[in-house]
Amino acid sequence: MSESVDELRSPNVPLPSGNVLRIYSMRTCPYAQRARLIIAAKGISADLVNVDLNKKPDWFFDLNPYGEVPVVLHNGGHVYESLIAAEYLEEAFPDPPLFAKEALVRANERIYFNHWTKKGIPAFYSLLKAGYNDPELTQRLMQNVEVMDNFLKTLGKPFFHGDTVGFSDYMIWPWFERMPMLKDVTEFEIPRDKYPRIAGWVDLMWKDEAVQKAAFDPKLMTEHYIKYRTGRPDFTIGAKKPNVVEERLENLDGLRDPTTRDRQT
Repeated sequence: MSESVDELRSPNVPLPSGNVLRIYSMRTCPYAQRARLIIAAKGISADLVNVDLNKKPDWFFDLNPYGEVPVVLHNGGHVYESLIAAEYLEEAFPDPPLFAKEALVRANERIYFNHWTKKGIPAFYSLLKAGYNDPELTQRLMQNVEVMDNFLKTLGKPFFHGDTVGFSDYMIWPWFERMPMLKDVTEFEIPRDKYPRIAGWVDLMWKDEAVQKAAFDPKLMTEHYIKYRTGRPDFTIGAKKPNVVEERLENLDGLRDPTTRDRQT
């Protein structure tokens, strides 16, 4: 993601020319990334508005009473919750289709990403919050990685969608993009020899254009989650910040000139 200023635009601000919807996101949020991946895969012209979750405006709770991202504004309405928002985008913009046409195959796709949502993601965050290679939490996450690997084994295809990347892959991917960050924090790493299918899937996903468009700087990702664990997250990390004038030292005792304090250029 390229560096830019995060401008908070309310729902009543007109869409920029050429955009068909607005999505409220947050730079490092994996849940919001689900919707951004669908937008990228379908080539939807969207107005991306990153929200500082430390400073949510009152009107944002009118869009989502939970105060969470993503929120998608389209055709005079809005939807929230990551899976609901992503499925809405799939239905509202059917080309190219990212879900299988066959009902049974489509149901199995939902089984794959719902397992990861209900079991894999909680295990991921439990280990992240521990902040070290806790044996029990590591095993718990590895067991769910094994389940995903076995899904691919049974399916006999390179992607959870089948022969090509699809909706289910995008719903699972954001947390696997964050696995290198998890390694930095807890030393957790997926052994390629033990889980070759999921490792191969990760390799293929990195080659996907939508994944590349929605990716975040891995170093900033690690920095964000280290701050997140300490209770002081920076939800605008990666954004271009205003230039703050450094305070001049008046003497060697370190007294500062109050006229320069908190000034911005």
